[in-house]
Amino acid sequence: MKVIENLDKVTTHLLALLENDLPAEEQRDTYIAEIDKALEIRDALLQKLSPPFSESELALGRMVADKSQQITPKLEAFQKQLKQEWGQIQQSKKTAKAYGQAYAGISIDGMYYDKRN
Repeated sequence: MKVIENLDKVTTHLLALLENDLPAEEQRDTYIAEIDKALEIRDALLQKLSPPFSESELALGRMVADKSQQITPKLEAFQKQLKQEWGQIQQSKKTAKAYGQAYAGISIDGMYYDKRN
């Protein structure tokens, strides 16, 4: 019973973390680390689960499964948001580099070729 109770606590904590919006960049690393830690603990507890289960454990397991179904889309949305922000950062770096090196490339625009001998 102890494992399923701990699993319920960790799952509830993870769900509470994911309910919040993505924090500002200064606090984002600690936020992601906390989510990662909760996911690792949860994975370890899931590995420890083994039957047979009592009726109360089954009921608690159903609640954990329901919470898990809520966690998955939130994690996917969180990942999508991070990928989108990363793409924007990469694009802005590319744009800044191209702007800074505007005259670095050789361009043949404006050059005239003389056809006379």
